[in-house]
Amino acid sequence: MALLLAIILRLLLAMLFLVGVALMTPVFVRVHLTRSPQFAYRVEMRALAGLAPRLTLAEGPRKGPDVRPDPEPAKPKQRRLPRLKRVHGPVVRAVPSLFLGILDRIHLTELHIDADYGLGDPADTGQLCGVLMPLQYANPMPASVSLDLRPDFTRAILNGSVTAVVRVTLASLFVPLSRFAWRAFGPGR
Repeated sequence: MALLLAIILRLLLAMLFLVGVALMTPVFVRVHLTRSPQFAYRVEMRALAGLAPRLTLAEGPRKGPDVRPDPEPAKPKQRRLPRLKRVHGPVVRAVPSLFLGILDRIHLTELHIDADYGLGDPADTGQLCGVLMPLQYANPMPASVSLDLRPDFTRAILNGSVTAVVRVTLASLFVPLSRFAWRAFGPGR
């Protein structure tokens, strides 16, 4: 009996260690958006600082003519949602700091934009081109950022792709979440 208890305890400690390692290593989330000729998206995640296999979290329609729309599922009976309590003042006041704290912990590691754009009027396309070109050519950008923007003065168009990779350490989100909980639900609230 003591041997079985020791094995279970060691397995629990090993699982706790693995969960701790997973929370303290960065997670990479890759978002790829495409519009050519139809809109498609793909969201992937790699845990353990990119060492874990890629996991697809969400995927939109695939490119190509072989995409068939899914048949509409039967609509289930609608349930009444329970009445929610009104959100109190401290919670509302604490939400902006939570949002900014979470954004402060998310780091953009890659950004690739490849797009053809045009408005109906060539003059409007030229004005938009004048606004976007300094982003593309004014400053030397890091190798992890690439912008390839091509104006099309002949027609209204927006085709291309955007790929962004962000890095977040899940354990670092504990700080803004605990600040939010203290400000919203702490003593004196």
